[in-house]
Amino acid sequence: MTRPWVSALFDAALVNVCIVAVFAARFLGDVPERNIVAYRQTWFYITAIFVAVFYLQGLYDNDESDDAISIFFKAMSGVALATVCVMALTFLSRAFAFPRTVIMMSAFVQLVAVSVVHIRTHRAHLRTLPARKTVVFGGDAKREHIEGCVVGSRWGRFVLWEGEAARSEGDVRAALGAGADCAIVSDDAPRARDFAFELALSFPRAVIYLVPDVADIAAGARHHIVIGDVPLTSPSRPSVSGRFSLIKRAMDAVVAGVALVALAPVMAVAAAAVIATSRGPVFYSQERVGRGGRMFRILKFRTMAVGAEEETGPALCGEDDPRVTRAGRVLRNLKIDELPQLINVLKGEMSVVGPRPERPEFVAEFEAGLPAYANRKLALPGMTGLAQVYGRYETDAAMKLKYDLIYIYNYSPGLDVKIMYRTAQHILRENAGRGRRASR
Repeated sequence: MTRPWVSALFDAALVNVCIVAVFAARFLGDVPERNIVAYRQTWFYITAIFVAVFYLQGLYDNDESDDAISIFFKAMSGVALATVCVMALTFLSRAFAFPRTVIMMSAFVQLVAVSVVHIRTHRAHLRTLPARKTVVFGGDAKREHIEGCVVGSRWGRFVLWEGEAARSEGDVRAALGAGADCAIVSDDAPRARDFAFELALSFPRAVIYLVPDVADIAAGARHHIVIGDVPLTSPSRPSVSGRFSLIKRAMDAVVAGVALVALAPVMAVAAAAVIATSRGPVFYSQERVGRGGRMFRILKFRTMAVGAEEETGPALCGEDDPRVTRAGRVLRNLKIDELPQLINVLKGEMSVVGPRPERPEFVAEFEAGLPAYANRKLALPGMTGLAQVYGRYETDAAMKLKYDLIYIYNYSPGLDVKIMYRTAQHILRENAGRGRRASR
């Protein structure tokens, strides 16, 4: 497998070779001095723009399900967007004193070069992968047809699992537990969609495919591949752990750092209020479940009396919980008690946006009743999220889980910005409503 940073370095060189070649062809080797100077001053910025856009377009994903056409369109959209950015800079800075014809001709040459290189590299990558040992589950006729397609799969990417044919869900689970690393669930299998999703949860290292029915296709099932003449989809992969992860981490660091400085006076007043109204420490830390099931200690301003759970044990806080102190009630209403979690964000234990972290006791309870609850561990827990913006206080765990999964499987940096804006809007509206009710 070609490492992403190696591909990025190669693309950086390729982009610049294409520009230099077009300059030489455009001016028949006699490039004006002002254009040479302009290129020397800007080549680094141009390279950074192209590599960053290629990264965002997924050219460095090494996705097994990609084919030549999908790679070409990734390259085309990447080159087009990067070219637009470079052209925009020619209007903003005199340093980018490039003839427009050179920029446009370079885009065409770059598209051809980048597409050819990435398609060939991807094919070479696929040939190095071990064949997927595949178990097929479905009705007899469909299962036999799909098994025939697996045997004749292109480049030998799939081979049949050597064990007995899977005639029950238990057989599929046994095969995946014994060494098979791929399962195809036919659309005529009982509970086909639900079973495929359960397999994806239970065997995260295996590749799970589903033969879609009309409803799946109409609902926009993604990640298509074709084996023989059988179209397959796979349960959506979490976007939040993909190529946007670096951008998300950078956004978290910037937002948390700026917020800690800007809100320092507010946090100082909150700390003084805690000290003045109840005995005990200013901060409260508690063990929570983070990404991958790793434990961390979340920080909050203390809003309950010390020893509040000595008699009750772990218990969710109610809306008018008597354990909450006077200052704590105000801090909770204004969400100021959550501000110390900005430190957790800077440490990389949390994100500004993500599923809210829960205590281990509650996670075990929710996972027992909601198998998909384990998928929340795919993302860093957050200070706010879709469930907090669109849900209500009384919204149950099952409904909040749906919001969390929508976020995890449809993540984008723009979604984070939207949720942060909605969170601020929600807090302002909620407290404005309390103020109006109090004044009556």
